[in-house]
Amino acid sequence: MTDSSLWSVGTLGKVHGLKGQFYLNLAPGGLERLRLGERFYLSDEGAGEPRPCAVARVGGTDQRPLVVLDLAVTREQAVALQGRELLAAGGELDALPHYRVGDLIGLRVATASGRPVGEVQDVVEAPAHEILAVRAPEGAEVLIPLVDELVSLEEGVLVVVDGLLDEPDQIDAGTPPPSDEG
Repeated sequence: MTDSSLWSVGTLGKVHGLKGQFYLNLAPGGLERLRLGERFYLSDEGAGEPRPCAVARVGGTDQRPLVVLDLAVTREQAVALQGRELLAAGGELDALPHYRVGDLIGLRVATASGRPVGEVQDVVEAPAHEILAVRAPEGAEVLIPLVDELVSLEEGVLVVVDGLLDEPDQIDAGTPPPSDEG
């Protein structure tokens, strides 16, 4: 199994309780991967192959899931695994977006009509969906929702559907949208 065929679910965060439960710091798309994944793996501390593992139970909330893995039945075992990445493979994962956050950082962003918007600097978690933080050429930050139906990844460029951005001049001039106050 190679890392390229595995998709990040998230990072094992703070240990909860005495029986090896973890809070899972979700990766973008991680909740869907947690629900749809058939086979799970845990990243290795070194450069070795990820270890197969089973997700024995999922609890908590969608925003902050609590997971139990078969590799950690005690608090001490869980602490030793903290910070590792939970990966998923198989099942219906192929229907999910085929990019990782790291793949998006540094990509050029343009509108469907070809107007340059800037370069992706970060992907920020938000309650509804992830947000692309894009640095415009003039230095202004433009925030764009990362919604798969609205953004397509083509040839190293993220193409944003026309109309998604509030003000076209905002991109060109790097200025905030006009105020409604009069």
